[in-house]
Amino acid sequence: MKEIDILYSDDHLLIVNKPARMLVVQAPGRSSAPLVDQLGRQLGSRVFAVHRLDEDTTGALLLARSEAAKEKLVGLFRARRIERLYLALLAALPNPPAGRIESYLMEDERGVFRSFSKKEGGQRAVTEYRSLERRGRFALVECRLETGRRNQIRAHMAELGCPVVGDRKYGFRAAPGEGKSGLHLHAYRLRFKHPFGGGLVEVECLPAAADLRP
Repeated sequence: MKEIDILYSDDHLLIVNKPARMLVVQAPGRSSAPLVDQLGRQLGSRVFAVHRLDEDTTGALLLARSEAAKEKLVGLFRARRIERLYLALLAALPNPPAGRIESYLMEDERGVFRSFSKKEGGQRAVTEYRSLERRGRFALVECRLETGRRNQIRAHMAELGCPVVGDRKYGFRAAPGEGKSGLHLHAYRLRFKHPFGGGLVEVECLPAAADLRP
């Protein structure tokens, strides 16, 4: 099995380049080993998830090497002190081409997350986005997460009428002959102050797919 690419490592934490089609942690009904187990075997020591990327989302993923480090890193996420930037190829150019989306996301009976009013429930979700360039009928967009809800970018972009390319769950349909497959969503930057020592940690991870590169 191919080793997971490590982008940053010290005594307390790791940042890896998560491949597509891999769960971060075990899920009910799934038999394949998740990333935390595979990476633990690769390193010969246990690692701890502190946030998630969807199974088909690729890119920079932060993990802890100890329970103490996990607690510190989870605290940084909760305090919104970790900058997370994503690149997404969308089915169309958003209108407006840049903006901020705030809603309350809640999962429906089909496992799809949709926006509701605060009164209706759900978890507050905030995504900032800006279009980088047109690529035929598609658009390359940078997304910055203020919150990190499950499927957040995918749900918000679909509600703009611009689902992420390859995201059939949220309404993407390829035109005849386009051949677009796989989710075109990549976590490309993490930036935060190290919880032990306070130095700046900044990692950029450009996607392998050419049509997701700026």
